[in-house]
Amino acid sequence: MKSDNTLTIISKIYNGMEELLIKELKDAGVYGIVPSHGKILYALFKCNSLSMNELSEKIQKTPQTVTTLVKKLEEMGYIESHKLDSDRRTTIVSLTDCGKKLKPVFDAISEKLYIEQYKGLSKEEVKEFVRLLKLVEKNF
Repeated sequence: MKSDNTLTIISKIYNGMEELLIKELKDAGVYGIVPSHGKILYALFKCNSLSMNELSEKIQKTPQTVTTLVKKLEEMGYIESHKLDSDRRTTIVSLTDCGKKLKPVFDAISEKLYIEQYKGLSKEEVKEFVRLLKLVEKNF
């Protein structure tokens, strides 16, 4: 059996990224948000409002998972949802004013993550690293 520790390394990188995200959010006075919430917030920062199905597609999570995450973010006051008048089966999700205030915090954390992940790499190495990761991603 052939093996290396590449996937273990990728997992450790992901865990480190999550730890950094949570620490930075706490340092900014934002509590209760986990990385999976961040995916929803980022999608809404870009698109103001989305249907639950669109949100599910954008963050690549099942509708059931998105429903759970949306409910939690609604409870925290960051997003709101409503049914479309023209189609009561469709739920639209959008940011509240409180949620919109998170954008600068997320932008700053994103910048810090970018700097941390590529610290010590040249621009050429970053470009090659991303190219290779995309090739591996296609395998799955």
